Amino acid sequence: MKKVRLKMGLIGLFILTQFAIMAKETIAIVNFDVIGSNFKEAQYISMVTAEIRKLDTLDVVDKYTVAELVQENVPSDKKCFGVKCISDLGKALDVDYALTGSAELTGDKLSINLRLIDPSTQKVVESDYSEYLFEEDYIWKFMEMSVKRLFDEKIKLENLAVFDFDKAKNAELEGPTIKPYNLSGPRFGVSHMTGINQDILMSKDEGGFGKSPSMTVIGYQYEQSYLYTGAVQAVFQTNFSLTGLDQQMAIPSLSFLNGFRSTKYGWEVGFGPVFRFKKILRGYENENGEWILKRDDANYQGVYSDRLDNRGEFVLQPGWIWAVGKTFHAGNMNIPVNVYAIPDNDGWLFGFSFGYALHR
Repeated sequence: MKKVRLKMGLIGLFILTQFAIMAKETIAIVNFDVIGSNFKEAQYISMVTAEIRKLDTLDVVDKYTVAELVQENVPSDKKCFGVKCISDLGKALDVDYALTGSAELTGDKLSINLRLIDPSTQKVVESDYSEYLFEEDYIWKFMEMSVKRLFDEKIKLENLAVFDFDKAKNAELEGPTIKPYNLSGPRFGVSHMTGINQDILMSKDEGGFGKSPSMTVIGYQYEQSYLYTGAVQAVFQTNFSLTGLDQQMAIPSLSFLNGFRSTKYGWEVGFGPVFRFKKILRGYENENGEWILKRDDANYQGVYSDRLDNRGEFVLQPGWIWAVGKTFHAGNMNIPVNVYAIPDNDGWLFGFSFGYALHR
């Protein structure tokens, strides 16, 4: 009987020991100082809380419980970031650790400072200060890395190369770390013709088209990145499009652009040749401002020029295109938006286009 009791006692002691081992230490996130960032203190506290919970090594006190205690014990006109003040709040919460920190955005550098305090000894037991090359979309990633550093968790090397401020700045000079955009995909937009070309396009007289100078554009862009420094990529773009389908026309054009794009901000500029099919007739403008076709005045000794004319034949006409744009992000979707201009002696053509492409 004594042996049975001894065994039961040992089993009970073992179970109690296991519960003691399994019981996690507690931690409270107490105050977060924010300077220069659009994110508020409550948002930073939520991010820190979520990242610590992911580690599954500490029990995190509910942020509302902490907020109530802070409101009751700290006057609204005072700040509580010192070790003693944080320790006193930690004791009131009866936690093993209290964590406080700060986030300061200066230019493109985000500095995150985390301090882990033992309330019983009123000492900082762990701390981490990290600087990141700021990108608003990756604020969660910055906090994840800081929390992992604080608790000596492993961080992926590629994340260090991309987000750590010093490493990322060096990478801009040394070579690529982030995969550059590839914005190949469909394009949609509107173009508008100006000057004499606009008048001819709108004219219902002989040689005119009787059309609106504003037309829809639909096409496809294929691009290839051929140079990448980590901050800027150089791309070669090929665009094929059809203009005027909304007005029962199909004017084809093909352009080849050399472009430069900021991978951080999404801004880009491009330029290159464009080839368009246009109905052209040769002639000249007389003293009265009238357009005279070459075929109607064979005796003219002056200089002829080519002009848009509905009576002419389709001619492949070269030109030059300038374009600027910006890429916006929606999840894994890239949305490039561009404006462009094609110079012409008889009237410039201006256009707006947008498209979509998956961020691969």
